[in-house]
Amino acid sequence: MKWSFLILFVLSFPSSAIIMRHDVDESKYLEFAKDNKSIVTFYGNYKDKEIVEGTGALIAEDWVITAAHVANYLLIDGKVRFKDSYYKIKKVVKHPDWKDKQFPNDIALVQLQSTVPNSETVALYDKEDELHKTLTFIGRGDFGTGEVGVVGADDCLRAAQNVVTETSGQWVRFKFDSGKGSLALEGISGPGDSGGPALLKMNDRLYIVGVSSWQNAEPTEWQEAKYGVIENYSRISYFKNWIEKAME
Repeated sequence: MKWSFLILFVLSFPSSAIIMRHDVDESKYLEFAKDNKSIVTFYGNYKDKEIVEGTGALIAEDWVITAAHVANYLLIDGKVRFKDSYYKIKKVVKHPDWKDKQFPNDIALVQLQSTVPNSETVALYDKEDELHKTLTFIGRGDFGTGEVGVVGADDCLRAAQNVVTETSGQWVRFKFDSGKGSLALEGISGPGDSGGPALLKMNDRLYIVGVSSWQNAEPTEWQEAKYGVIENYSRISYFKNWIEKAME
């Protein structure tokens, strides 16, 4: 599938805590996220109010992977949350081929000023067999359901799952399904979850397969976070060499 990325910026939404099934108790999504030790949250200010700027995952004790469109708003000494502790940003490294307001190469690294104790780093997934795998999304951004879309924000961490429906070049894609075709904790990311990981548990190790980038809302007539929307995650296997070199 080929896309015009300039058109995509106009007709799609930055991937945004978690958008859930409307017919599943929300407590299950909250419980599913409780034990995660890899997720960090970036904060910023908007109209003198602190907001969730985006999400990331620890790939080393002091390195976080996120989306470039999130990193674009991050500042040195910026606030980063892990569990109930806070850290500061030391360095922001965006992919050299990423361009503002366009989605190719939407990946970045953030180095923290100190290491994060009691955390669990995720490994970079390097295989190209992501198709049909069930992956987990985690974030603290806006939440909602596929029936009504985004509802609000409460700063709580939620987790959902989805199945890879397509892989193409630098993208891993998911569809937000409803009804019998959906998973027990089917979901997608919401506003503020941008940069968050798509995680795979394999052989007792947690791998990051993708980074939350943008939603194609054409199937929902441009309604964000509704059933049928297509999620696009930057593909880690495609960017693995750049990530490793940038961390050096």
